[in-house]
Amino acid sequence: MRNSKVKGFTLIELIVVIAIIGILAAILVPSMLGYVRNARISSANANAKLVHTSVSAALTQCSIAGERPVAGGNNQQATEFSVNVTEGSLVKNWGDYKADLETYLGNNYTGNGLAYVNSKSFAVSYALWTADKDQTLSATQLDAATQESMAKDDGLIVGCYPLKSGT
Repeated sequence: MRNSKVKGFTLIELIVVIAIIGILAAILVPSMLGYVRNARISSANANAKLVHTSVSAALTQCSIAGERPVAGGNNQQATEFSVNVTEGSLVKNWGDYKADLETYLGNNYTGNGLAYVNSKSFAVSYALWTADKDQTLSATQLDAATQESMAKDDGLIVGCYPLKSGT
């Protein structure tokens, strides 16, 4: 003889469990997206710090070699100048000195970096970095709120080191 009692869950129980899973997913997915965005911004800031440190080291080596880097061609002087650090253009010519930024950045450097340098002291004021090699970086130092809004509104992740203090 067969046992006539069937073991299992009722349709109502399954619907309640699925509803609870749906509610939890609706709560957790947006917060997880925020965590992922914040992690990407932190990573971009770390890469911007790498660009900052690498250009600083290259400028120091240039100074040791007796060269004075200039803002542009024909010995143009400016209060600040930028150093583009993109994959494929990592060697910078400053006078007779060639700064091989790949030495400082590593062979696997990817992305688009930009360092702003004070031309009087040749100190790096701040650096920017983005993973998008085609993205043109703006000339402004970013703060955390601007980074967050750029990531939320445009989906653009740009790292900055050091971050502009929010005043």
